[in-house]
Amino acid sequence: MLTFFKPFIGIFLLFAGQLMAQQGVDEGVELLKNHKIEEARTIFLTYKDSPVAREYLGDIACFRKEWDRGIDYYKTLVKEYPDSADYHFKLGGALGMKAYYGSKFEAALILGDIKKHLKKAADLDPGHLEARRALVELYAQLPEIIGGSKTIAESYVADLERLNELDALMAEGFIYREDQYDELASLKYQQALRTAIKKPELIVRNYLKYEIGEAAAIYELEPEAATALLKDYIENYGYQDLKSPAWAYYRLAQIERAQENKANAMKYINQALTIDPHLERADEEKRKIMAM
Repeated sequence: MLTFFKPFIGIFLLFAGQLMAQQGVDEGVELLKNHKIEEARTIFLTYKDSPVAREYLGDIACFRKEWDRGIDYYKTLVKEYPDSADYHFKLGGALGMKAYYGSKFEAALILGDIKKHLKKAADLDPGHLEARRALVELYAQLPEIIGGSKTIAESYVADLERLNELDALMAEGFIYREDQYDELASLKYQQALRTAIKKPELIVRNYLKYEIGEAAAIYELEPEAATALLKDYIENYGYQDLKSPAWAYYRLAQIERAQENKANAMKYINQALTIDPHLERADEEKRKIMAM
């Protein structure tokens, strides 16, 4: 009789284990939403056999700029799920950030893998916006001698035009900015800002608000709208966002300085430095504000 029930006991225990793992992962996700990064990481480590938990562990590692650790997590996921566009995108993105923060020699060694995984993500998912934005920036920045191509970058912009008008405008602005066509870049970013105001549903990820606000600060475009976007970015900041709130406060300070609002500019630059005392260019911005 007991022998008869053994398979059912095994199935029940397997199901119960899967249910507990899912509940644990869900608990970790809730902690992440509440910005409790380390507590979430501890839970995900407990359930790291789950691919979902490993993906979050990779995300947390990259949030902390621990690129090699994030790359290791994503590599295992790509190996297990080679048809996942998101896993290829995250691996390509983590490799790209490692290249950005590392040496030129190291960047040259992993450039081929960056391209391979980002292109794979775009091929697997014809609607993958972030992979296409990353490919535009990659091909626009690279010199032709090591594989850069404005033509390829523009081909991904064409993809974006059918997927999301706002992402397409930001991508075009980036290409013009890289080519130092400042008037054309400013025009595209102005169009992007106005599109974001008219069609807020196109702002499909929080980081896009920072990107638009940054461009507006640099090119001195529509300060009220840019300020609203940057403040909203700060309010909704999370582990998936590339720039800390310190950078958003830095851009707010630039906007206020351009309008000759010294008190507000000083308030924002001090907030930026409180969050990150070593923020790149923040001391220089503070000197400009003090000299007003």
